[in-house]
Amino acid sequence: MLSVNDPSPQNSSALLKPRVVISLDFEMRWGVHDVYGLDIDAYRANLEAERTVIPALLRLFADHQVRTTWATVGAIGCSGWQEYFDRAPPAPAYADSRFAVKAAYADIDPDGTLHFAPDLMRAILQTPGQELGTHTFSHVFLRERGVTAQDAAADLAAATRLHEERFDGVPRSLVFPRNQPAFIGVVRTSSVRIWRGNAAPWYYDCEDSEHNGLLPRALKLIDAFNPLTKRAARLVGDMNRASLFLRLNLPAPAWGAHVYRIRAELDALKADEILHLWFHPHNLGTDIPRGLGRIEEVVSLIQERQTSGSLRSATMSDLIPASQCARRGGAAGRSALRHLQAVQRTS
Repeated sequence: MLSVNDPSPQNSSALLKPRVVISLDFEMRWGVHDVYGLDIDAYRANLEAERTVIPALLRLFADHQVRTTWATVGAIGCSGWQEYFDRAPPAPAYADSRFAVKAAYADIDPDGTLHFAPDLMRAILQTPGQELGTHTFSHVFLRERGVTAQDAAADLAAATRLHEERFDGVPRSLVFPRNQPAFIGVVRTSSVRIWRGNAAPWYYDCEDSEHNGLLPRALKLIDAFNPLTKRAARLVGDMNRASLFLRLNLPAPAWGAHVYRIRAELDALKADEILHLWFHPHNLGTDIPRGLGRIEEVVSLIQERQTSGSLRSATMSDLIPASQCARRGGAAGRSALRHLQAVQRTS
C-alpha cells in the first residue's frame, strides 16, 4: 500500500542498483504491552511523543525523497476499543499469559490515546514515498509457545480486512512482531508478498523469550559499532533481511561510531544488495529534536548517495518484483532477471 499516485521505482532502470530500505515498526502501546502490563504510565511519555514524532518523520522523509515502509499494527487503525474487540480474533493460548492482549487495557486507557491512531495511518498513506505495511493486527508474538497456524491466519486476515475497509488497499509487506518470523506458509496465503527477516548470524535468530539472552544481545550491540561488519544482503525468495537497528538513544560518542559504521556499509554496497535499517517511532524518546536530528543525519547519507546515483531508496513493497523473480527460479526466473538487467543497461 503506497501513497496515492506515488510512482514505484520498480519499473525504472535502477532496479539492480544497491538499495536502502528503512522500515519503522509502528506499534504504539501494542508493542510493549507485555513488558508494562497494566502500568499505563510506564513508558507513556515516549508513546505520547509519537503523535508529534510521526508527522515530523513523514515531512523529513518526503523532503529528502527517502522511501520508507511503516509496518503498522493493524489495531492502531481502529476507532476505539469497541471496534477493536469486534475485529480482533481471540488471542492465542500463550503459554506465558503476559503476551495476550487484556480486556483490562480498555479500562486503563479508555479513550485509546496510547492504542489507536487511524489519523496517523492516513497521514502515512498521504505522504509521497511512504508504504503502509503490516505488523500483524494485534502484535502477535508468533514464535512464543501456544501460538498456532490458525492464530496467525486469523490475525493476518483481520489486518487485511481493516486495510481494505478503512484504507482502500491491502498490506503487501510484513514485519513480524519482536522479529519472530514464523508460519511462512500461512503468510504466503495472505496479501503479503515480502517480509522482513533477520540478519543471517545465529544470534539474530534468538528473538523469542526463551532464547533472547545476554550473549545474543551483546553480539548484536557489537555489530552496531563494528565498521568491518557487513549485514547488507540480497533477497532470499520473498524475505528481505534486516541489516541494522538504529540505536537512537546512544550517548553522543557512541552515536558517532554508529553513524560511521552505517556510512562504511553504505559505501561498500554491491549491486543488488539491500541495506535494511529499522527502528520504532517511540525510540526517539522525549528529546524529539535530538531524535529527529539523528534520523536526518542518516537520511542525509542516503539522499547524498541516491543523488549521486550510487544507490536507490526503496520501500519493502518496491522489492516485490525482484522478490518474485527470486522465488520463481529456473528458466522463468532467469528470463525475468535478464529482462530487468536489459532495462538497466538501456538507461
